[in-house]
Amino acid sequence: MRELIHEAFLPVNLGFTILLSLIVLYWLSVIIGAMDAEFLNFDLDADIDADVDMDLDGDIATPDMLRTFLGFFHVGKVPIMVLLSILILSLWIISLMSNYYLNPDRGMFIGTGIALGNLVASLMITKVVLMPFAKVFESFNNDDSSTKKIVGRICIITTTKVSDKMGQAEIKTTAAPILINAKTEDGCTLNRGDEAVVVGHDKDKSIYYVMPVEIGKMAE
Repeated sequence: MRELIHEAFLPVNLGFTILLSLIVLYWLSVIIGAMDAEFLNFDLDADIDADVDMDLDGDIATPDMLRTFLGFFHVGKVPIMVLLSILILSLWIISLMSNYYLNPDRGMFIGTGIALGNLVASLMITKVVLMPFAKVFESFNNDDSSTKKIVGRICIITTTKVSDKMGQAEIKTTAAPILINAKTEDGCTLNRGDEAVVVGHDKDKSIYYVMPVEIGKMAE
């Protein structure tokens, strides 16, 4: 145990040890109720949909490319903190083992090369480990009965904003809250913490359309 602690706090492993410590503290805080489970739930969907233009011998539609890349690793399909937890745990374990066996002097030069290979390996491990979870969430999103239960419900915006660019919203239930990918129509923008009503669903894109509660009441 003492040797494990020693290895974990060597410079070549220290960065991953710090990240793992933060993840452990996060889940402990969630368990004891000191922190909301949505804390640190990054606004990735909104960032993906941002209007990004790059000029590399011509215009490249980077948002779709980025969405495809992140979607490959189940971003948006499983809770982001679950994904980060698996990724960081894998990075930490592989870093300790690889530096122990392949970097006997624990040099930073060799350690940097190991870290790069570790990142690629850990991303693939995370993808494989999360496959069953992604299928569960995907089947939920494609379930007609679940969709009927969601449309018409009140939700709370959890990302920085929801507009014609996709964000996320949360529907409170007696059990775990339901997190949905959400968009608005007609140029409407909702900010974090706003209440909205779910008015429609795009099954192909797994997106729910929402509008402000006040407008929803007027439309009834």
